[in-house]
Amino acid sequence: MNRSIPVTLVVGFLGSGKTTFINNILHGDHGKKIAIIENEFGEVGIDDELLKNDDDLFVEMNNGCICCNMKGDLVSSLEKLLESKKSFEHILIEATGMANPGPIIETFFSSPSLEEHFYLDSVIGLVDGKHFDLNVLKFEKDEEIAFYDQITFSESILLNKTDLLDQSNIVKIENELSERNPNAKIYQTVNADIDLDKVMGIKSFDLNKVEDSLPKESNVEYPFSWAGVVELDAAFLKLTFDHTHHSERMIFFKVDEDTLNDKMISYASSLFYSPLRKHKSGENLAPDEHMELSFDQGNHFILDIEFSGKYAFFLTDSPSHLQMSIFNKSQEKLTFKNDKNFKKVKHNHGQQISSVSFEFEGEINPHSFEMFLNVLFTQYKNEIYRSKGILNFSGNPNRVIFQGVYSSLKFDHGKEWGDERSYNKLVFIGKGLVGPSLEAGIKNCLV
Repeated sequence: MNRSIPVTLVVGFLGSGKTTFINNILHGDHGKKIAIIENEFGEVGIDDELLKNDDDLFVEMNNGCICCNMKGDLVSSLEKLLESKKSFEHILIEATGMANPGPIIETFFSSPSLEEHFYLDSVIGLVDGKHFDLNVLKFEKDEEIAFYDQITFSESILLNKTDLLDQSNIVKIENELSERNPNAKIYQTVNADIDLDKVMGIKSFDLNKVEDSLPKESNVEYPFSWAGVVELDAAFLKLTFDHTHHSERMIFFKVDEDTLNDKMISYASSLFYSPLRKHKSGENLAPDEHMELSFDQGNHFILDIEFSGKYAFFLTDSPSHLQMSIFNKSQEKLTFKNDKNFKKVKHNHGQQISSVSFEFEGEINPHSFEMFLNVLFTQYKNEIYRSKGILNFSGNPNRVIFQGVYSSLKFDHGKEWGDERSYNKLVFIGKGLVGPSLEAGIKNCLV
C-alpha cells in the first residue's frame, strides 16, 4: 500500500444524495478498493444489527470496499484504519449534512501525523437540485448551517436530481454555484451516479485555488459613514444636532494634517471597534474615545478640547443629514476644511466568506502580534478559515513565515532580508471579516 494515501471528502446538505453516492461506491463495480469513514454508517444500507454493539467496525464489501464505523476524532479514526492492515488504496470521508468542511480540511494541513501518511486528494460537494432554491431561502443566512461553505470548498460539485428539473432551472442553479465557486467543475447527476475517475484520485483539491476564488474584501466598507477635519481652539465648545431619530456613534482625535489619510482612517477604525461609552445630552466629550450620543434628553454636547489644532471627526451618519454644528467661544459656527463619505459596513456582512489582504512596511512587535492573534481568534471564533503571511519581526534578520488553518498556527523562519526591502504581507480568509478593523489591529503591532 502506498505510504501517502489519497483522501476524498464528501460534503453536502441534508438530502443532497450523499447516502446514495456512498451506496453507489459500496455496491458498484468500479474496481477500486476504497475505505469509507462515516460516523453514522447505519444510513448507507448496511444491516443496522451489525452496528448496534460495535464502536469500531470494519465491514468488507464484495467489491473490495471497506465500511468503517469509527468513533472519536478524525486523526484517531485514520490511524486505526492504518493499524487495521486492511487492503485499500483510497479513503473517502463523509461529513454530516450541516457540517462546515473547513475543520476537516484543516486537519490535513495542521496535523503532522496525517501529513506523513495521507493527503487530501479531492473534495466532492453534492447539491440537491430539486430543493436548491428552498435551501437557499432557508439557510443562506443561517450562521449555524454551512450551506454555502460546502459549495465554496468543493472543487467537484454534483448537481443531483437533475431528472426532476427543467433545463432553465439547471442553468440557473449552475450559474449560482459558479458565482460562489468559479473554479469548481459541475456535474449533472441522477441518483448521484458518476464515473469515480472524474472526481477521485486526480489530486484535484488545491487550497490556493479555493482562496483565489473567494470574494475579495476590498476595504471599501467601514464602521463609519463620514469623516472630516476641523480647526478647534482649546476650550469647551458646543456641539449640536438638529435632526435626530436615534443615537449616533462618533469619535474625534487630534491630527497634524488637513487632509484625511490612511493613517487617520486606520486609527479611526480601531477606535470604532474599541469599547463603547454612552453619553447623554449636555455631557462632555473627550478625544480618542468611541462614544454613543443619546438624544433622549436633548441634542447638545460639550467638546472638551485641551489643545488647539486640527481634529478629525468620524460619524455613523453625515453631518448634513444630522444637521450637526460646532460653535466656537464666540458662538460662530465652524466649518470642516475637507470631508469624505465612506461605504458603511452592511448589516449582513457576516454571511459572506471573503478574503482580506494587507501589505505594509515596518517592524512588528512579536509580543503585540501574539496578543492581536489571541484577541482575533477569540472574536471570530471558528470563522477565520485560513491565514498566512510573511512578517518582518523586530530584531529578527529573517523573514517569518506565518501559516494558519482556523486557530492552528505555525511560524517558521524564512531567508534573511539582507539588502532586500523588508515588508509585511498577510491574508485572512473567513466569514464577516472587516478589513479596516483587521488592518488597524495589525498596524497597532508595529514598533
